Amino acid sequence: MAPDSRIPVSSVGLSFSGDWRRASEIFTETLDPLCSTRVSVPEDETEARADISSFFMGPGVFFSGHVSGTSYEFVREASRIARTGLDLILIEVVLEGGEIRTIDGKTSRSERGDVCVIDLARPTRTQTAHNIFLTLAIPRQLLFAQESQMDGLHGMLLKSDSAAGRLIGSHFLSVYRVLPDLTQSDAPAIVQATADLVAQLVSGKPENVGDTSVALRGALIVQIKDHIDKHLSSHELGPEYLSKTFGLSRASLYRLFEPIGGVTEYIRSRRLRWAFDALADGRKRTIGEIAYSCGFTDVSVFSRAFRNRFGISPSEARGANGGLPAGVYFPPHAEAASVHEWLRIVSAF
Repeated sequence: MAPDSRIPVSSVGLSFSGDWRRASEIFTETLDPLCSTRVSVPEDETEARADISSFFMGPGVFFSGHVSGTSYEFVREASRIARTGLDLILIEVVLEGGEIRTIDGKTSRSERGDVCVIDLARPTRTQTAHNIFLTLAIPRQLLFAQESQMDGLHGMLLKSDSAAGRLIGSHFLSVYRVLPDLTQSDAPAIVQATADLVAQLVSGKPENVGDTSVALRGALIVQIKDHIDKHLSSHELGPEYLSKTFGLSRASLYRLFEPIGGVTEYIRSRRLRWAFDALADGRKRTIGEIAYSCGFTDVSVFSRAFRNRFGISPSEARGANGGLPAGVYFPPHAEAASVHEWLRIVSAF
């Protein structure tokens, strides 16, 4: 797709009048990558409504949504976290209505104008009967470079009367208004600017200071991730190698990476991201050479994994960027891709 093309959009608008069960199934399937969804039988089906629009912005996915007319419950449980492997942060602005959210046994209420931050690598339960919202999903490293800075983010609530809440809410509304005319070449900069704004406004919050054990765990994950990125070409890189290098039992290593889909999946994800960047860098190397340099020993295994991750083959990826900024990726047929595929692409950044 050309860089001056409009960003891809996917919209699902449901009315629960008529075949309520089928409408509920469609809505549940739409949100399946993010959470399991339960929709209560509405007392008045003509009043029930669920609309969600998704905008693929390269390194982020922007959502606008409206749910009302009945009770909704959204649960991101440990099994779904492990299955989907989405390593993303959600930043939500409530425009109207509100939610009740439970995290680690603690319940909070978000209302009109409030901003909530959710870490998709950790469980959460949300309930609402009426909520109009704007949400941005971005890779965690786009928000903060250090894992330890993430510890206090999950469930952070910025109230509407706070300066941070007002600034983020106003910015999200501005982004939403330009989305219909936004091009692929402009979208990544807006995502980065939004991430920078949020990072600056939440980094000094008391809620973002974890206890010592959490901070130490975060620091260790940062060290291991940095080591992985520096040794992606090594065919020895794996759980056993990392356990020996960092003096951890394999069980401890697995527990550290469990919230983001496991250590093996994380290594594979980073290798594939590195391979994608290598394919787009313009250097004349064979796909086999790139695969081997990224730690893969079998080209066919690499090609299958690459297609599963990005939705296209390595050879198709060579010309996929078409002048877009380095490190940003829009699939050549992004309009036909599912929202789940968009989220997987963003998670791989």
